Amino acid sequence: MIRVGCPSFGTDSGRSGIGSYMRELLNRFDQEPWCDRFSFELIGSSKDRDYYLTGKKHMTWLPAEGVDGSPLRNFLWNQLTLPGICRKQGYDLLFLPAANRRVCGFSPCPSVGTVHDLATLHIKNKYDFSHAVFNRNMLPMLIKRLDHIITVSEFSKADIVRFAHIPQERVTVIPLAADAKRFFPAPDRTAVQQRIAGKFKVDAPYILYISRLEHPGKNHVNLIKAFELYKQEQPSALQLVLPGPDKERAQEIHAVAEASPFVKDIHFLGFIDDADLADLYRGADLFVLPSFFEGFGLPVLEAMSCGTPVITSLAASLPEVSGPHTPHFDPHDPTAIKDAISTVLADEATRSRMAGQGLAWAAGFSWEKTAESTLKVFETLYNAKKRR
Repeated sequence: MIRVGCPSFGTDSGRSGIGSYMRELLNRFDQEPWCDRFSFELIGSSKDRDYYLTGKKHMTWLPAEGVDGSPLRNFLWNQLTLPGICRKQGYDLLFLPAANRRVCGFSPCPSVGTVHDLATLHIKNKYDFSHAVFNRNMLPMLIKRLDHIITVSEFSKADIVRFAHIPQERVTVIPLAADAKRFFPAPDRTAVQQRIAGKFKVDAPYILYISRLEHPGKNHVNLIKAFELYKQEQPSALQLVLPGPDKERAQEIHAVAEASPFVKDIHFLGFIDDADLADLYRGADLFVLPSFFEGFGLPVLEAMSCGTPVITSLAASLPEVSGPHTPHFDPHDPTAIKDAISTVLADEATRSRMAGQGLAWAAGFSWEKTAESTLKVFETLYNAKKRR
């Protein structure tokens, strides 16, 4: 039995893409045959325990409260306290699922970290000064001390190799997936749209962009401008739906929407529970991901799995993740975004073809493959340690 310690800090207690990654992996690690070969202990807050471990039969929890109280406290805990926990608990491996946010540079046991992206190197003003200094100067040095790195796209691997000067053989690409049990086409799309209208006061038709409200990186502003251009050219009842919690500089996004002549057609829904997420995808006429940067872009596969046509920006990993049949656009150009929206919405046959192609593409990804590939990395590292 390989004993693995797994801190949950940096995963947002499930309220982000990294949180979804953590949840989906742990769900599968707790199942046979994997639970017969690995023993996982979650290190984190009681809130994280309740979210990640509820219903788990083969995992344990080690309390660690207040670690995320301040950036300095978090950094010191990861560098000084976590190594001591690894020694005391006798872990064979340390797994850091959010290593681009929280990383231990001095683990006494072999360490594997998932570096989802190096976004701060690409997006100006993504973080405040102290976070920017850490990410640009300390993070590459710390992740270089990991025994092995997992990342989620070939784009992110190239970034890690280039900026952290890590040999390619120490970085393994393991893509994410949409959960097929949650994300699938609606048998009755009209009924779904009626539920959305009743709960969120959003009438069909609508285009959807699910992301935290973070300016400028997530590019809500140019999408709102593109939506305005579309409505000016083609007056219609089309709505723009923007679920996601307010994050860095969200007030600037809200201000642009408030100034829009179509403000009544723009809907900010805040954080969306898992129970409603799939229905929002299913009810949409189009899912748009206009981000300036994504290490992966999980909503692309979730929307495709629900049978919703998808268009994305040309940025970073998005062409890789969205596949050869997905239309792409320049995220800096609202007119280009508008034109891509118009092309899809103008033709039902185009939307139907894109929906079918998206379903086929998304089916090539699965969390079972992701979990199995991740555990193979763990086993390889553990066996290499035994041979030393």
